[in-house]
Amino acid sequence: MKNKIYKSFWTWFIFIGLSFVTMLLNSCKDEENEGINTPVTITKVYLEDAQSSVPDRDLSQYGNFARLGQTIRLEGSGFIGVKKLYINGYDTYINPVFITNNSMLVNISRDVPTIDAPEDVRNTIRIEKSASNFLIYNFEIRAAAPTITRVSHTMPQAGDQITIYGTGLYEAANVTFPGNIVVTDGITTNEEGTEVTVTVPERITESGSLLVIAANGGAYSPAYFNYKAGVVHDFDDVQNYSWGSGIDNTALTSVIPINAGPQSQGGYQVFNSSGNQAASADQRFWLNSSAIFEVITNYISGSTSAADCGIQMDIYVEGAWNSGVIRFVMADGSGSNRYCMLYQPVYINGAYDETGFENPGCWFTITLPFSLSDDYDGKTLDDVVASMSAASYKQAGPWFENSGIKDVFEPVPATEKIYFDNIRFVPLNTPTYSDFPDEE
Repeated sequence: MKNKIYKSFWTWFIFIGLSFVTMLLNSCKDEENEGINTPVTITKVYLEDAQSSVPDRDLSQYGNFARLGQTIRLEGSGFIGVKKLYINGYDTYINPVFITNNSMLVNISRDVPTIDAPEDVRNTIRIEKSASNFLIYNFEIRAAAPTITRVSHTMPQAGDQITIYGTGLYEAANVTFPGNIVVTDGITTNEEGTEVTVTVPERITESGSLLVIAANGGAYSPAYFNYKAGVVHDFDDVQNYSWGSGIDNTALTSVIPINAGPQSQGGYQVFNSSGNQAASADQRFWLNSSAIFEVITNYISGSTSAADCGIQMDIYVEGAWNSGVIRFVMADGSGSNRYCMLYQPVYINGAYDETGFENPGCWFTITLPFSLSDDYDGKTLDDVVASMSAASYKQAGPWFENSGIKDVFEPVPATEKIYFDNIRFVPLNTPTYSDFPDEE
């Protein structure tokens, strides 16, 4: 008897359970069918950025655009039941966890095409529930923000043509120089968006960053342009020469080169004037450390990262660079490999590559962040000053050292002549450009 009651109970329980599951499935199916049949609307798009002062920004106030890699929130109705989402024709992943009927979070993949997208789908978001129920929403998709990596000459003269190097600098419309001097004429860009050429205008008296506005947004250079306050030796008005090895402070003054981009500015000097410096030989040009102390301590906080400041100098190279490096020593007396930064254009990633140096045929700027030195990597400007104060010899400056790289390349007689001028300490911090005026 008990066995019959037990079996009857489980028969009833299973029946009730199956009925409940059936009802639940039918309910979900009805809800899903109802979602499929409901049209999708988008009323606004928001940019989601937890680091921004406006973490949920209404993009309709800024021209309705977003960049690759950013997260946007679609606001509207009918999002339940969405099966597919395409951005510029690219099949984009959607996470149902972040979908409600009125809101939908979407990450714009960095693989989404922008200028290469087919014209019929470019700058569109397509949301599909079915083949017959979809919405196409016009929305501008921009590539990642442009960047500036270097400037060919950071202390040029008015009328000089300079090149700004970077990424995403397509169709540059204007370049703003320090002092809010804006140039809009005569700007050229290459097809790859990596180079912008512009002529330096008159009246530049301030220092700071260059700002390039291109088709894909704006980008700042580091704040080293026209930083004359940091000059420690220029063979003219600022003289802090100590002594030299194979080279003295007697300035050369002939204008070089002739009619080929930025030219010499008054006096200058040259490494390897014979064009035949022997392997393993070097020439040194020493400055008094006290001059650099004064410049460093007067203008930039000692807590500044060593990566955000360094040394610049302008050079002009006569001939092909076939061997040797420029070694800038900050604290003399600890061996040639300590407290120094290297400019080594033909030694790339530990290998010799004579084609690595492309001679522009005019004066240009080289930049040596303090962090290039293993002794200053991860340190501050105070650490740089401390090393100079503790040095056995209170002198700093550039060498031309015709050395090789152990087990990679043995040096040969160097044939290039390297003229140099305007040795200076500079800030390397770069302002952040924002697409939104309230965050500038």
